[in-house]
Amino acid sequence: MKRENIAFIGILLALVALFVVAPIIFRVYNIEILPSQFFGALIGVFITAIVTAFLLRGQTKGDEKREKSVKIYEEKLEIYKEFLSKFHEIIKKGEISDENVKELIFQTSYVAMHTDSQRVKDIVKKMNDTVRNIKGKRHGQLAADVLEVVLVLKEELYNEKINKFDDEIFACFDELFAGIEKPASEVQQSIQTVEITEDKKIEMQTYFWKNLVKELKNINPDYSPDDWSEEIMENGVKEYYARARNRYRYYGIGFDIYNSHSGRNVKFWVELENDYYYGFFWGDKNPQSDENLIQIVKQVSNKYKTNQWWGGWRYPDYSNEETRHDLNFWKFIQHTGMKRLMDPNKRDKLMREIAEEMDEQIKKFVEVAKQNNL
Repeated sequence: MKRENIAFIGILLALVALFVVAPIIFRVYNIEILPSQFFGALIGVFITAIVTAFLLRGQTKGDEKREKSVKIYEEKLEIYKEFLSKFHEIIKKGEISDENVKELIFQTSYVAMHTDSQRVKDIVKKMNDTVRNIKGKRHGQLAADVLEVVLVLKEELYNEKINKFDDEIFACFDELFAGIEKPASEVQQSIQTVEITEDKKIEMQTYFWKNLVKELKNINPDYSPDDWSEEIMENGVKEYYARARNRYRYYGIGFDIYNSHSGRNVKFWVELENDYYYGFFWGDKNPQSDENLIQIVKQVSNKYKTNQWWGGWRYPDYSNEETRHDLNFWKFIQHTGMKRLMDPNKRDKLMREIAEEMDEQIKKFVEVAKQNNL
């Protein structure tokens, strides 16, 4: 029996005994006091004692509840820190082994003790995005994946919706890595950044957009961008390089590729931040991403990421060093793709390959969408 219950019963028995014994004492010792006065005072004491006992009992339960909540919070914090520590070891190695998978399964089970199945699903999904092709990820992209995992844990820990991390944070990791001084042997094998005049940058990016549109139309005349003209694009490119902070970005070309049974059109869009990327979203003013669209895009490729704007977006292919298609138009990082773009003898073939890569993704999407009656 709990301590507060024992104390409450003791007080109650003592008061009952006092009610019984008091009249006897008054008669034996001829104490001159009105019974009504005594018993009135006694009843007041009795009521006060009961109220006090209940208040103490409630306070004790409240203290126990708060103490339990603090202990659970501390345990969750420790479990989440251990989970991230194991996660960090995998990322640091740059690969995942069978032993790592088993370790993560157990670590995830500890996390699952303090959260619901949907959050566990979100954590595993974000974790899966992170560990896939770790070696091929840009540092900014890797940071985005890791912080997505942290965001889910943070929302569970504080039991509230947390704002997503700003995309500029991820870009900073790429810029930080670009400034790291590397050993001479590594520099020879790594990508490089060279000084290029602003006019040359404008020329190269303008060439990219004009020829991308040209090559896409050559593949399929229906791949015709909405509200696009060379003049609009040239002005956009100039604006992109006109300012260093809060620069003009997130612009590009897009066109409808699929008409769903609900009457909504799916749009394919190519957009530029530092690198260009592409993907699919609903092309109307309603929510541009929903679970139906997301599931279709996932079947096209597991490289697509989702958010409230995109049913799925991804960076271009750079799995093969000789034919990689990624292009950083802000820093003009000199890997194979950018070198080919800068070479007048190789740039046309590069643009055809980029357009063919996009066409392949569009065709896969349409095929999967039809199979699923989107």
